[in-house]
Amino acid sequence: MLSGADLCPTSQRIAREFCGNSDAVASLGGMVESGRLPHAFILEGADGLGKSTFAKIIARGAMCLCREPLSGGCAHCRKLRENIHPDLMYVQGSGKTNAISIDSIRSMRKEALIAPNEAEKRVFILEDCDTMQSAAQNAFLKIFEEAPPHVVFIMTCRSAMNLLTTIRSRGRIISLNPVEPEEGARYIADVMKAAELSQARNAMAASGGNIGEALRLLGSESASQAAEKADSIASGIMEAMCAGSELSLAVSCAAIGKDRAMGGMVCAILLERLRCALMTAVGAGETVDSANPHALRLGATLSPDIIIRQIDEINELNDMLRINISMPLFNTKLAIILQRRK
Repeated sequence: MLSGADLCPTSQRIAREFCGNSDAVASLGGMVESGRLPHAFILEGADGLGKSTFAKIIARGAMCLCREPLSGGCAHCRKLRENIHPDLMYVQGSGKTNAISIDSIRSMRKEALIAPNEAEKRVFILEDCDTMQSAAQNAFLKIFEEAPPHVVFIMTCRSAMNLLTTIRSRGRIISLNPVEPEEGARYIADVMKAAELSQARNAMAASGGNIGEALRLLGSESASQAAEKADSIASGIMEAMCAGSELSLAVSCAAIGKDRAMGGMVCAILLERLRCALMTAVGAGETVDSANPHALRLGATLSPDIIIRQIDEINELNDMLRINISMPLFNTKLAIILQRRK
């Protein structure tokens, strides 16, 4: 993973508006800065990871005439921000399957042959291409293989493996991944101004690093209720840890149930309180603001080595939420981790 200092100036500008995915950001920034943008991109990743946002940034890269690429001052950048640029076109699905039809592809092929209205390039964003039938993909190949020099195609999908091999081999595949929860939380709070940092942290933990899903959670009416429930469950778990009762700990962890988002939120709270316990265990408890009483108690009874191991193992367990660990197994593993005393 690249740091901000490792990115070229154009990549740094992209990073200010697109959180995480430093490899993808560095790659795109380098292409834009060198003026060597390929004619076709395939953006893959789960819903909520920013494929549409990244596609718009690619479109800006193809059209931008700023003295410093993507600095936002030229007419093309302004029109793209306002979604009024005549040379940006979207191809979207329809019907019950929301699939892009062969008729839509044929219409797009005709449009692609027309010269740009204002910019040097025309950009076509084909959204959610996973459900495109083979006939539509084959029709797309006719223009995709020998695209006019003034055209850039951007396809978004959950997985590039859902596309024909002939399409995958002709497009630049960029994979977007979940971001580090703390990085995403600060982006939501500081850049997007969408929530308080504490709320953003809870939502990012619940979403497994998916900013789009975190924003959905923050916007839902039940977000505050979910946060209160997660805090209650975490408090019950910490109380059982202090009491040294394996049965109570197992019952408290089981209260998470089958709610994966709840599991992530509980883990985030537990990690925060265990870090407070660790500071107490190493004699630095006075540096912790508003420490949880259970955390202070655990810090006075557990060794730093045990707490560090619990923190590491909870982080690993939290990662398993992203790869579909069963929730009963998750709850059991969490209880086992927190039972450890040596």
